Amino acid sequence: MDDITLKQFLFTQPNGEVSVPSDKDYLRLANRLLHTWHNRALMQDAPDDLKKVVVLGLMGYYMDIIADAGVYRSFTDECKRLYGHRVPFHEDADDYIDYELNRADVEFVVWYQLAFNSMAHRFLSPRSPKLLQLADALYKVLEDEYDDIPAPQDYNALFDVEMHNPEDAETLHDLSQWLFWKNWLLLPPFQLTFAQIYSGWLEIQHSAPSPAEAAKQIDEEKQTAMAQLPTGPLALYLREWLSLILNGKMPAPRRKNQQEEPKNHPWYDAFMAATGGRDLMYVKTYEELNRFLIENLGWEKGEEHLPQFKNHEYFVLMVTPERGLMIAKNIAQCVMLADNPYYDEAHARDFAFHLLSQRGVCPGDMLRRLLELKAIPDARFPETEDTELVARDADFIARVYLQEFYRAED
Repeated sequence: MDDITLKQFLFTQPNGEVSVPSDKDYLRLANRLLHTWHNRALMQDAPDDLKKVVVLGLMGYYMDIIADAGVYRSFTDECKRLYGHRVPFHEDADDYIDYELNRADVEFVVWYQLAFNSMAHRFLSPRSPKLLQLADALYKVLEDEYDDIPAPQDYNALFDVEMHNPEDAETLHDLSQWLFWKNWLLLPPFQLTFAQIYSGWLEIQHSAPSPAEAAKQIDEEKQTAMAQLPTGPLALYLREWLSLILNGKMPAPRRKNQQEEPKNHPWYDAFMAATGGRDLMYVKTYEELNRFLIENLGWEKGEEHLPQFKNHEYFVLMVTPERGLMIAKNIAQCVMLADNPYYDEAHARDFAFHLLSQRGVCPGDMLRRLLELKAIPDARFPETEDTELVARDADFIARVYLQEFYRAED
């Protein structure tokens, strides 16, 4: 196996291509981790390139906590606020030390880097024995050097910035670019979205009248993505990550225009009247769905509405005052609520995890409502029986896997 090169190491660093003396210590440690993984014959189904990506991600965590840069701290603090514990899939044990090297952190980071840098490991359970064995071996290497390795030189330079200080605008721009497009914590789950964005960039390069115009259009699209798309393990927007990292708190909610009194969506009252005041309902066939739309919501008679649903069944319908009607196909069997006649435990044990992990299966508003009602208790990582693990961290799982498909609507 080839070692990680200095160029590969520097690509992940906030300093970019500028090498500093401490880099040799962290590059040496990165390759020690890589050799430990290889020599211990752990998870050898991971190709060498993936091993390097995972090790570099783990080094990102390690350097961040040693430098106290605040990226991982912002993540664990927000997890504590959202869920009551700092590390997903782990309780806050008595020996866990905030903002220091912890075994639970390493277990999480190794799982996270594997799952979101490889489709083959995407649905690996965080409690997989082979994963935990690997994380334990890598943790021992990091622990062995933790007290002696020098602090990474100049690592915090980009973080010495105030969000609203005009004099820091250039540094804030550089920090934002690194966090959104290269950072070890934020980038991995964004990569599916990035693949779609990148294909658009290629089209721009092909069709733009000049290289300069292509560069301009691509830069505009980059800025739009950074402003409008959530990223990272909690699917936070860049402004939220920056506020957590630099200020230690989430930004104030953006004010909504309240000039006019909010009105219910036109279909809301009709839906609630038809269901006796329930915001969720279930129909098995397309014919039943179409009939409901016509007879209860007033859609035009004699038409087959929403023909994209014709070859599907087991629909869940939901309504909200703000957004109106939303429909999900092929999921009613996974919803365990008293008024749902189509719930099927055997089917749910095989399919319910898709609602949390496959983009587009369930609208974000609907999924949040189902989680609020604890209505998908059978969800589990594939090849496991641990429904409690998923139930406790279901919101996190949805955020990290679904990204904008879960978060963009809240």
